[in-house]
Amino acid sequence: MNPRDRHALLTLAWVLLPGTVFPVFAASSALPHAETDSSTLHVVLPDLVVSSESAAPPPAGRTLLDSGRLTMEDAGTVADLGALFPSTRVSVNSRGEEVLMIRGAPERNVQTFLDGIPLNLPWDERVDLGTVPVTGGMRLEVRRGLASLLEGPGALAGSVRILPAESGIGRTAHTLAVLGQNGLTRLNSSGGDDLGSWRVQGGVSWNNRDYWTLPGSGSERFNSDRDQYAFLARAGRPLAGTGRLNLLLTRWHEVKGVPPELHLGNDARFWRYPLRERTLGGMSLQLPLSADGDWDLSAMLAVDDFQQKTDPRGPDGWDRPPADGEDFEHDKDWTRHAMLGVTHWAGDRLRLTLQGNLRATRHRETLVVGEDWLTYTQLLSAVVFSSQWQFAPGWTARTGAGWDRAATPRTGDKPDRDPESAEAVNLRLEKQLTPDTGVYATASRRSRFPSLRELFSGALGKFLPNPDLHPERQDLLETGITKRGRTWDLASAVFLQDTEGGIEKEKLTDGSGRFMRVNRTDIRVPGWEITGSLRPRPGLILALQHTMMRARVRAEDGSFSGRAEDRPDHLSLASVRWNPPAGFNALVEARLTGSRWSADASGESAATDDLKHLTAAAAWNLRLGWRWQREGRSVEAHLRIENLFDAGILAQTGLPEPGRLVMGGLSLDI
Repeated sequence: MNPRDRHALLTLAWVLLPGTVFPVFAASSALPHAETDSSTLHVVLPDLVVSSESAAPPPAGRTLLDSGRLTMEDAGTVADLGALFPSTRVSVNSRGEEVLMIRGAPERNVQTFLDGIPLNLPWDERVDLGTVPVTGGMRLEVRRGLASLLEGPGALAGSVRILPAESGIGRTAHTLAVLGQNGLTRLNSSGGDDLGSWRVQGGVSWNNRDYWTLPGSGSERFNSDRDQYAFLARAGRPLAGTGRLNLLLTRWHEVKGVPPELHLGNDARFWRYPLRERTLGGMSLQLPLSADGDWDLSAMLAVDDFQQKTDPRGPDGWDRPPADGEDFEHDKDWTRHAMLGVTHWAGDRLRLTLQGNLRATRHRETLVVGEDWLTYTQLLSAVVFSSQWQFAPGWTARTGAGWDRAATPRTGDKPDRDPESAEAVNLRLEKQLTPDTGVYATASRRSRFPSLRELFSGALGKFLPNPDLHPERQDLLETGITKRGRTWDLASAVFLQDTEGGIEKEKLTDGSGRFMRVNRTDIRVPGWEITGSLRPRPGLILALQHTMMRARVRAEDGSFSGRAEDRPDHLSLASVRWNPPAGFNALVEARLTGSRWSADASGESAATDDLKHLTAAAAWNLRLGWRWQREGRSVEAHLRIENLFDAGILAQTGLPEPGRLVMGGLSLDI
């Protein structure tokens, strides 16, 4: 068999037999110094910084959507974009938060970064992507699995990176205006310019809706309004040849309703967020330490100020000021991030990195008007040693060993907790079979410490705090292949996530209807994902991605036969995109969410574990546009219909996703 036939057969076997494990692993060439993005805060981001991976991981675990692709989504927030990625799902929970799950893992196992600064709120260890505006131009990258410990603590299932749009030269500007049904308004304006040695970028946005409609009825979804505005500014300049200094400042403000769970009637949460605002600022420095370029330094400092008010009084109380003694939660979070890393390049084939991360947060809350504030603090730190070694032609080994630690010096009115620590290890082998084909395998272990909210919060009476929670630990095995042709690409991966002591909610048996977060048991998620695209002619792209999973919880008899909450058995997305430089363009996409089990707090579920079965459902989106282009400037008009067939899809039990939505708009690029 000649080499070409052998590689074709290998590719076919990987696609059709995802359970097969080959004794070869994925790939890299020699180790060039890391290239840097001119506008990105360089923090714990592998492949973006001197202190991290220099060569991009195989695309089987990494998907990057550039600003051109994202422009066709006409998004208002990052939550509108999350479902575009393989093995991902955006779910709206009972608190009205739009959270991202990767490969069936809970949202707290996914870390989100804006220009390298972590966005997960330490109090809850997750981020509502519906509060993160699309401002200032952006690219979006999702990484699945754990390719490197330099990802940072908590990134067990993967990470989301919000990156600047491709940096232009000279003055650039983009404006988008969208109007739609139900009071929908989206305005987004961004631009950049060169000021001496600085590249400056910025943007403002406004997102508003009066409500969304219930699928199949056209009726108003109660308390589903949103009003949000934001601004963002970036600046960057070169330092000392290959070095760079980057600055970021952003702020957003939001008022938002929380649609109640339909199946609970008067027992549902009738909440509003009369205030949500966040200010985030940071700087990063990357600097060569030696004239020959063998030593590099990277550092980051950032400050995050967030506050939120939660009004649970219901429609009869929302229109008047809160009075003493009424339930009315006010949260304030003040967080500082720091990172310092040193990288040594030992020739062209070996790179060594030592990196430290520190996150210090203070959370203050009052749950009843007129009562004293409670203060909670947490220190989360990590030290990681990482290496990358090309030990033979086409072979690369990436290894990592780390130590994570969490301490809670202040615990409000709850009992003190001793600090906890956990080891972290990672091994990744890569092999380049041909210039177009690479395979890889990775094994890792890392823990996630419980958030302050999981430990200490009663969530306005819905939960019983559990200060005795311990970290959940994940072991991950993954192997995959990527293959590229002149007009197509294909990637396939199999994975096994095994989480020991998984933190999940459990309904109390005291008749109160409350929940408690517990280290439930072991949770195992085997899965297979495949992605591919075909470009039969310039401007035309056909894309398909499909993931199959089987999430199970260890039962009392030791078998993995118990149901796992909110983990679909499959996720799929198919799209056809026609996007030439000028003239007519179109996008058709279909998203399928497989069947799953979701919590049912009503007590009417037939399942003994209070989980209700949700059937599979699909939503179609259609976009039609026309673009005029002349002398480097373009104007586009578009019409977009989301959930074209008004399908009824449940995010969770009793929480339907929006029905059909028609919108149209104009965009201008100069």
